[in-house]
Amino acid sequence: MLKIRAYHRPKRIEEAIQLLAEPDAGRTVIAGGTDLLVNPRYMVGVREVIDVRDLGLADIAEGGQPSMIVIGASATMRQVARSSLVQALADGILARGAAVCGSPNIRNMATLGGNTASALPSADTPPSLLALDAQVELAGPAGRRILLLAEFFTGPAQTVRQPGEIIIAFHLPGSAPGTRGGFYKIGRTAEDISMVNAAVTITIRAGAINHARIALGAVAPTPLRARAAEALLEGQPPTEDVLQQAAARAAEETRPISDQRASADYRRRMSAVATLRALRQAAGLATHPEEWHHA
Repeated sequence: MLKIRAYHRPKRIEEAIQLLAEPDAGRTVIAGGTDLLVNPRYMVGVREVIDVRDLGLADIAEGGQPSMIVIGASATMRQVARSSLVQALADGILARGAAVCGSPNIRNMATLGGNTASALPSADTPPSLLALDAQVELAGPAGRRILLLAEFFTGPAQTVRQPGEIIIAFHLPGSAPGTRGGFYKIGRTAEDISMVNAAVTITIRAGAINHARIALGAVAPTPLRARAAEALLEGQPPTEDVLQQAAARAAEETRPISDQRASADYRRRMSAVATLRALRQAAGLATHPEEWHHA
């Protein structure tokens, strides 16, 4: 049973880092706190919480670099889903992923930073962030650093975060001309955790795909970049046959598990379905660009 003995609400990032870096204190960071009671890994060893909602990390704005968008780690799923800046990126794939992350009450509290920091393979927003080549900014005792989100996840509920580090923001480059995106989630309901989700971006120039990103969730120990499928797309026309080949290749790259929601075989087969439907959206071949499908 979770037994919290202390609640901290720092006003400065440095104060939060100092609290989190103290060894053997049994502290964890919360913003929305929506994972705290439902995720069993938080039940072990957590005695104190550090609420980071007063650190000014909830803004969504254009960054200092041209065409860069910066999303604060404490921005809620509702903010992300409704942001015009986020909606303008690759047909709004990140906004669409945030819009099917839990119930409306959850989206009012859950944050982009928390959804990423939890490092759950089934999280709804990391695939879109990966497809957008997002970078994650961390702050800790040694200072700040920015790295590609593709380098952030190391395993289920595991990341490269060092002791005392917290996520500050996400940096998203603006979409290049001709870039389109797609997002597709398969679950028991739109509000449930994904059985499979897929986010893609493709850039089409002179009738051919010259840049592709395919990212899947809930089909590997970490959110997965399907790099072989991406390579298959590049240089090819965005035809139905080419998209089907890429989707099949993406399924071959998955490493799913069986659990109470779905078998590994089902997830592998559905990863091809989700990828193909996201690719059709990006290529303009989808008749109905829906965000999710009832499993």
